[in-house]
Amino acid sequence: MAQETQSFVFYVDRKVTIWAREKHYVEAASYEEAKRMMIESFDNRTFDSTYYEDEYLYKTEQHLTPHQNGNMATLELYSDLEHGDLISDNLKSITH
Repeated sequence: MAQETQSFVFYVDRKVTIWAREKHYVEAASYEEAKRMMIESFDNRTFDSTYYEDEYLYKTEQHLTPHQNGNMATLELYSDLEHGDLISDNLKSITH
C-alpha cells in the first residue's frame, strides 16, 4: 500500500543589495535654480523635505556573498513560518 504524501513549506531568505529610486519635488523659479537647490540638498544630505515617493529598481538586485556581508550568512533555509526554525545557511549546516 502506497503511503500518502504531504506537502511541506520551506523558505530561503537571501541577502541582496538593490537600488531604490526616490522622486523629489523642488519648487523654484527655474530649472537651474531647482537643480542648484537639489544639488545642495543632496551634497548636505538634507533632501528629506523634498522626498515624494520611491520605487525599487528590481533589475539592479545583486545577491551578496558571505564575504561581502562581513562573513555573515547571506542564504538561510527555514522551516515553514509556523515553526520558523533555521535549518541551514551558506556558512555552515545548523542541523543535519
